[in-house]
Amino acid sequence: MKNKKLTSSLEDYLEAIYILENKHRVARVKDIAAHLGVQMPSVTGALRNLRERGLVVYEKNSYINLTAEGLERAEKITGKHILLKGFLQNILMADENEADEEACRIEHAISQETAEKLENLITFVQDTRESQSISDSDWKNILNG
Repeated sequence: MKNKKLTSSLEDYLEAIYILENKHRVARVKDIAAHLGVQMPSVTGALRNLRERGLVVYEKNSYINLTAEGLERAEKITGKHILLKGFLQNILMADENEADEEACRIEHAISQETAEKLENLITFVQDTRESQSISDSDWKNILNG
């Protein structure tokens, strides 16, 4: 079961644990539930699934920690989220909340290879805008036709 593809929901749990560990040094069931806006029983079910896959260390009533493999996967998911949010906000000029919500939905659907190509595209567009001195207002006009 370790190599099986994760659902979007399980990826969200990994990302939440990663964020909470970085913010508070530990992740707890109640903090994950609050972060994701879900009930605590949903969290414990997801944690059991992630533990079976070797992605977290979790025992009832204890802190949750990512394993080395869990950390690697969480970093990739979080990296895609940051990349996509930046693309939506800085290139497509979406507002921050919309960019964050859409990035969360898209991050699960694209491969790592596509994310790397998107990163190259972002760099190209930003360099082109900078070299041609295209202002944000002019850029919005270009986007909106």
